[in-house]
Amino acid sequence: MKFSESLKTLFFMLILLQFAPPLIKNLQKQYKNLIQPKVQIGLIPVKGILYNADSINKYLNKYFKDQNIKAILLKMDCAGGASGTAQSIFQEIQSLKKKYKKPIITLVENICASGGYYIACATDHIITSPSAIIGSIGASFQYLFQLQEFIEQFKIKYKSVTAGTYKSTTDPFVNMTPEQEKQLKMVLDDTYNQFVLDVSKNRRLPLKTKDAWAQGKLFNGNQALTLGLVDKIGSPFMAKEVIRDKAQIEIEKEIEWVKPPTRTVLAQLFSGPQDDENSMFCLARQKLFAFVEQSVIPYFFNT
Repeated sequence: MKFSESLKTLFFMLILLQFAPPLIKNLQKQYKNLIQPKVQIGLIPVKGILYNADSINKYLNKYFKDQNIKAILLKMDCAGGASGTAQSIFQEIQSLKKKYKKPIITLVENICASGGYYIACATDHIITSPSAIIGSIGASFQYLFQLQEFIEQFKIKYKSVTAGTYKSTTDPFVNMTPEQEKQLKMVLDDTYNQFVLDVSKNRRLPLKTKDAWAQGKLFNGNQALTLGLVDKIGSPFMAKEVIRDKAQIEIEKEIEWVKPPTRTVLAQLFSGPQDDENSMFCLARQKLFAFVEQSVIPYFFNT
């Protein structure tokens, strides 16, 4: 009986040790906020190559809808990616801005090009370092390897059975016909024109000057400022000043950054690109909690 009581005491001590630090930290935070009120600003990193809009759109919606968050900062370090992903995020920002009237700012440290710039031009203000890479307003299809002659050198025969004149356009083992190349070029031209029109409208740049700032050209921050592709040269300090101005935040109030949670190594191993409530990691965690609730706790209380 004494052993059972000891186990119960140990169990409750472990529970206390698990939850006490976060509880104390939260109380300290609440107490500090009463003395020195803070203003919450959402911070969303846009990094790497764009191939999935889900995570970014998820937090855009969350931060726009949260009344406690007064503005949003996109920290951009993106060289582009899939045009559909960039357009999805671009349109999401446009729709949310109309509904919630909340300022959203882009801060660029190193690169904001192609799809990255597509997203940035939807925001209210772009701040960049003077040597950052900006622009690359264009469209491309970069997976057109032509390997027919290569495999023929090794006497490898390849035959593709298709229905439709243009179905084999992107097949790397079949040489593209002039008609296929022309049709693909039409697709890219239309995508490029969509990009140019959106930049022209959002950055208030005349279409007649597009050859100066579009055509896939790259610029540094200083050049982009001269062309009107960005609004200011600056750093995080400048971003805070712009946010304070656009969100009408008093100078005495401190900014508190609200960020998406950082995934642990274990979460990255057990979940896909999006770490949400349906990921394998979260489901495994739920099963673990259920096991503790159904098996471990009853053992201690029924012994």
